Amino acid sequence: MVIYCSKALQTALKLSKKDFATTEQLTKENNPFYGWHGHIAKVDGRNTIVLMNDKTMYCMLFRNKLPRNKDKFAELVMEALQYTFEVGNINREEIVNYMSGVAGVVIAEKSDRQITGNITRMILDMGYRWNYAWREDETIQAYEAYEQNRLLRKIGKDYVIPFEEMLKALCEIHK
Repeated sequence: MVIYCSKALQTALKLSKKDFATTEQLTKENNPFYGWHGHIAKVDGRNTIVLMNDKTMYCMLFRNKLPRNKDKFAELVMEALQYTFEVGNINREEIVNYMSGVAGVVIAEKSDRQITGNITRMILDMGYRWNYAWREDETIQAYEAYEQNRLLRKIGKDYVIPFEEMLKALCEIHK
């Protein structure tokens, strides 16, 4: 699993050039279904990390007690992936199938500006909502991610619902 970090997220996690994946690691982890783009921004007055899947636009949200280094962030992502899928009503079997394809977390520099633009658009959309499902005692904001993953998102000229796209992609694992 590759996480492409924006410049802001790199600064927040205090990443240096030696923390990034080599080109050999990136060619081995080339599947966009296991690629995620990350960005950090202020949402509702607090820093929030958004991870968005490259293929489906499915997102994970982090807030409160954010990690400050690469290793803790990788642990948190692995925990959040399963938890967000469970809260998002994805079958346990599908979660196990996805997680079996994840060998570990590799961090890389941002490669696609379009996905970061999609994340920024999602953050702006979140800014117009008044009622949030933030849980102040949790870092992994799976319930707010649940709400966001069921909203219409724009990929290029197409519009998708991230939850439905994730379900389709998870079903393709079996084939």
